[in-house]
Amino acid sequence: MKLFLIRLSSGLVVAAMVITAILYNQYSFFVLMSIILLGSLYEYFNLTESKREKTTSFFQGKWFVILLCFIAFVKAFILASPPAQGIPDFNNYFKLFVQVLTRFRDSALTLNATVPILVFILFITELYSKSEKPFENLGWKTIAIFWILIPVILTVNIYFEKGGAFILAMFFIIWVYDSFCYIFGSLLGKRKLFERVSPKKTWEGAIGGAVVTLIVFYFANKIPQLQMLSAVEWVILASVTLVAATYGDLVESLLKRNLGKKDSGNIMPGHGGFLDRLDSFYLAIPFVAMTLWMFMQVKNLILVFEYLSQ
Repeated sequence: MKLFLIRLSSGLVVAAMVITAILYNQYSFFVLMSIILLGSLYEYFNLTESKREKTTSFFQGKWFVILLCFIAFVKAFILASPPAQGIPDFNNYFKLFVQVLTRFRDSALTLNATVPILVFILFITELYSKSEKPFENLGWKTIAIFWILIPVILTVNIYFEKGGAFILAMFFIIWVYDSFCYIFGSLLGKRKLFERVSPKKTWEGAIGGAVVTLIVFYFANKIPQLQMLSAVEWVILASVTLVAATYGDLVESLLKRNLGKKDSGNIMPGHGGFLDRLDSFYLAIPFVAMTLWMFMQVKNLILVFEYLSQ
């Protein structure tokens, strides 16, 4: 009972902070995503420390990778954000500088160019490291970029394209799904979903959680801020999200099992660390971005057919 109360209270506090940061303004969202990115990367490199060669060099260590990832994130945020408005008027030159930076937006540039360059920089630094296992080190570092950095950048892009309410809806899909998976699994669970990796998860829990989540999000477009998608599109998006979220949770469980760890960290009492709470989100966001892109292409095709049929 005591553990349950700890989990509940810490979960409510963190949820309130996340909701406020996402909905308040783009600067609070920036702070939230910065904490998520840096906290997740720090946890990841601490978690995998035993698998990487120890080094005293800054350029071969974890802090260099974390710095590069944060620079890429800041660049993505600037390129994705709308032209600067409401900037604190410290002086006219500062305000003009920020407006110039945000005038020409290309949110895809960070993914298309910056991330590959970042990976190649890691290749070059490993070349000078004289390590006996350079590609093992590169593998662990590159996983951090693809597993953590890219989903964060995609989240930033979606935030500025669809709004904070949409990002919050993505979190709610996962929260609702996880909650009802636990409820149905506790009450009805018998058949193991993936016993080798996560022995507590069951098919009954996953199916029950999925059904409730899809029913809830069928009505998502009744909320004014979420009317950018139809009821059917919300069901499709929720379906993609919960399947990807399930695999995200299993992948992180596989990583911890491989490393002999129970939790990725202890940032949240009773819940574990950043990766424990965001594993589903990280794997789901790329699939969400792809699904949104497909929705847009379908709408474009419909417009073309309508134009040609006139």
